[in-house]
Amino acid sequence: MTSIARVALPIPRREPFDYRIPSALVDQVRPGVQVRVPFGPSKRIGWVVEITDHSPHPRLRDLDSVVADSAAIEPDLLELLKWTADYYLCGIGEVIECAVPKSVRNRKARTVRWVRLTSEEVAKEPSGATSEPRQKVLDHLRQQDHPVPLRRLLESCDISDSPVKTLARRGVIEIFDALPPEFGIPDGSGKPLESSLITPSFEPNPQQDEAIAAISATLEKQEYRTFLLHGVTGSGKTEVYIRTVQQALDQGRGALVLLPEIALTPQAVERFTERLGPVAVLHSMLPDSQRAVHYERLRRGEVRIALGARSAVFAPVPDLGIIVVDESHESTYKQENSPRYHARDVAVMRAHQLGVPCILGSATPSMESLENARTGRYQKLLLSNRTNGRPLATIEVVDRRVEMKSVGGGGLLSQRLIERIRTTLDRDEQVLLFLNRRGFARNLHCPSCGHDLRCHQCDIPLTYHKSKARSQCNYCGEHKPIPDRCPECQFHGMHQRSPGTERIEDSLMKLFPGVEIDRLDRDTVTSAKRMASILQRFKDGQTQILVGTQMVAKGHDIPGVTLVGVLDADIALGLPDFRSAERTAQLLCQVAGRAGRGDRPGRVILQTRQPEHYALSCATRQDLGQLLEEENSIRKLLKYPPHGHLARILCEDEEEQKAYESAKVLVEAMKECGLDSVQVLGPAPAPIERLRGRFRQHVLLKSLHRGPLREVASTALNTKPRWASTRITLDIDPQNLL
Repeated sequence: MTSIARVALPIPRREPFDYRIPSALVDQVRPGVQVRVPFGPSKRIGWVVEITDHSPHPRLRDLDSVVADSAAIEPDLLELLKWTADYYLCGIGEVIECAVPKSVRNRKARTVRWVRLTSEEVAKEPSGATSEPRQKVLDHLRQQDHPVPLRRLLESCDISDSPVKTLARRGVIEIFDALPPEFGIPDGSGKPLESSLITPSFEPNPQQDEAIAAISATLEKQEYRTFLLHGVTGSGKTEVYIRTVQQALDQGRGALVLLPEIALTPQAVERFTERLGPVAVLHSMLPDSQRAVHYERLRRGEVRIALGARSAVFAPVPDLGIIVVDESHESTYKQENSPRYHARDVAVMRAHQLGVPCILGSATPSMESLENARTGRYQKLLLSNRTNGRPLATIEVVDRRVEMKSVGGGGLLSQRLIERIRTTLDRDEQVLLFLNRRGFARNLHCPSCGHDLRCHQCDIPLTYHKSKARSQCNYCGEHKPIPDRCPECQFHGMHQRSPGTERIEDSLMKLFPGVEIDRLDRDTVTSAKRMASILQRFKDGQTQILVGTQMVAKGHDIPGVTLVGVLDADIALGLPDFRSAERTAQLLCQVAGRAGRGDRPGRVILQTRQPEHYALSCATRQDLGQLLEEENSIRKLLKYPPHGHLARILCEDEEEQKAYESAKVLVEAMKECGLDSVQVLGPAPAPIERLRGRFRQHVLLKSLHRGPLREVASTALNTKPRWASTRITLDIDPQNLL
């Protein structure tokens, strides 16, 4: 009987490719291994996802070889990757490419050479019966309690590697490959030495105890359950995470902790490391070689805790015992390019497949999570008070329609806010200012003819960046020098509208000379090291005022911050997205929660032109009750989540008519399916009608049931578009409708 391997290649094709397995390789080929296969005139590397004895294709080519020393994907993780590809209707090869770091796929995980004395040599008394260079090596190693990197040994002894090789041949020392020093000191086997655990000096409060006990009971039974840990900001959710992860470690199992923002990673690494020992960090801002090292540490069992952003949901944690998704409501858990998976939902499925508990933590849970808790699919655990009885910050609303006068920042620094900042600084406390718009100004506008400086590739204005002396598109990167007059009417004096974080920072430096001010946004965070440096300065009190976008709004615990200023609370309310009110309330509650986390009470100044809007009144009281009341009835009526399911199909083309006609063909094909339970809306121009030089038409699918929705969406993917130049993308459970 012929054995056939189904091989996934990293290309946008849903079905794997079938290859015959040569008899010489039958024993080596199994699901999860990396193989080399012929593909057209060349050879490519892929992953075996299934072994079968039949194929619909009559003529198959032979698999070429198994990649030596490759990192195989374990069966449980491979099942998760296959589920992800099936649910989100994308290629399994794309999912594997997303899950496995590039350096691991290319087998380039960085290791260094280490040197240590053999156990027999350690017991011997030092002697001088060897050459001077070799004696230097022995003397240096006897002074160390652990192995030494070879390069560092050669530098310390000022010798070549010849004496070291001689000693190794004689069995006096051992040379082995292990991870670089920044990942810990290895023992003789190449594994890093374990850190000792530190027990905190405080006891959990009753609500924390109750939450820990509920999760622990599930851990003891080793069964699946999803917990919605709904705790106000500062209520001690992290303590619940750490204690339940500790219990999983005590059982000899691993843990996976997901974070919504890369900016939160340094703080989380510090907390988990000092309490639980070494962790492996996985996120996109790490260099490929470092990501590969962390990935390999997990796969080999050298560390048992994976901590990272979205893609860490696929981390190869052996014997995974618990999954934590912090700030589980965040839209950043949804990937916006293929594969378009939602890490929160994949995490829940991974826990379900493994039979382990999953904790979804949030101060402002999504409506989907709250509905799942209401219907009993999730178990809700409530932390309604801050730890140590500290009160929530007092929120003061400044109506910008009434207080028109401003001191700077393009109208976003009101007199009231300036007074509060000055008072806070006089008390030697810290200030956090939040504005979810980067750059100096959102656009340059001509007051004479009304012309806006816009991107030629995208249907949006160019953002003015003063420090770069140019206007730039934040989508495609197109940039232009700042004109000294209007390109249309030649009027001198273009106006800057809708100030951003750079403008606020500039105004604050003029208002508060001598005060240390810093900015945290995508323009200043050019690397993980730069981000960690900005946050560390603020945490240490060196920075007195930190201005930032939503990167500053979530998870940071800075005890010195007693004043938070929300400069423009209305930014997201006008977006054409049914989730705009929910996201505004969530974001404002999160940023308000950064104030008063230490011993001193906190205050929030919330500047708005719509103080009567229910999303803002909900944020002011830091209570989601009103939001649910207002939103539930609307969403039930319109069959929007959590009372229905969505899919979005986007057609993009350089010619507007081609995009529309292709979308129309897809709509007709989907309507011919005859599934009345699926509502097909469109085609219509996307809210951002042109992006990166392509016109965009979108179609929205709505249904009360997931199965029919995905069946109709599959029809669209299998339908040939009207024009070959049209790019078709499908997004199951979309989080962004722009």
